[in-house]
Amino acid sequence: MLPLGFTFSQHSLNDFKDCPRRFYLKYVARQPWPLVEVSPLALDALQYREDLQRGARFHRWVERYWLGLPEPPHLGDETLARWWARFTQTDFSDLPPVRLPEVELVAALGEHNLYARFDLLALTPPEAAPMRAVIVDWKTLHHPEALPFTFYKNRVQTRVYLYVLATAGSAFTEGRPLEPAQCSLRYWLANHPDTPWVEITYSREEYERDRYQLGALIDSILARQHEADFEMTADERHCTYCTFRTLCQRAGDPSAPPPDEDEALLMPDLDTVPELEY
Repeated sequence: MLPLGFTFSQHSLNDFKDCPRRFYLKYVARQPWPLVEVSPLALDALQYREDLQRGARFHRWVERYWLGLPEPPHLGDETLARWWARFTQTDFSDLPPVRLPEVELVAALGEHNLYARFDLLALTPPEAAPMRAVIVDWKTLHHPEALPFTFYKNRVQTRVYLYVLATAGSAFTEGRPLEPAQCSLRYWLANHPDTPWVEITYSREEYERDRYQLGALIDSILARQHEADFEMTADERHCTYCTFRTLCQRAGDPSAPPPDEDEALLMPDLDTVPELEY
């Protein structure tokens, strides 16, 4: 039921895991997102949207930083100023010296393609040994307290990003293949100064497991041949920030924490957000 040549990503896989109905509306039916109704819950969602837009702007500034472009002349936002100060004070000297911002990569997964976009990819030069490749991802949404390491290690984004890098990263190493053990993913946490980052390493065993589990997840999606096969989630916490909830007549759960910015329900994927003016 998917368009010909559909490429899976962490966003689409997360949507399916959270709610098969949302996956159908977004990727199969390509349903335009309805307006958010006026309610206390909607106001929370609008604040979440503002937070996402602030995060998108921060990502753009960081990209400019790694490209060697001038820093933003005026932040005009206390939160952005705090994030920027934290970023510019972070020691990145332990990263490999080749730094590539906003890198896109597609890897084969069986007969299908899996897409990833890295905020930053740091590599040792192709002629150097041993090879090392580090994905860095900027996390700006606020959580009341630091999340456990297992949250970051087991998230779909982690599994997709590391698999894609280990599979197709030779595109950036002049053809030299990357072993899974040479790859890692670092989450930089804007709102937790006591935990500057969380780093997840990789292994051949984890790579084989990811290939199997991600492939099984895609097979589960493709096995659904009719609209009725894409059921609504039984966990209405996933409905709270989803703008399809009005179509599904779901109220959501006001106590539910907002999703991560890379699993955003209110905004399109950050990959499709137009450049913000600043």
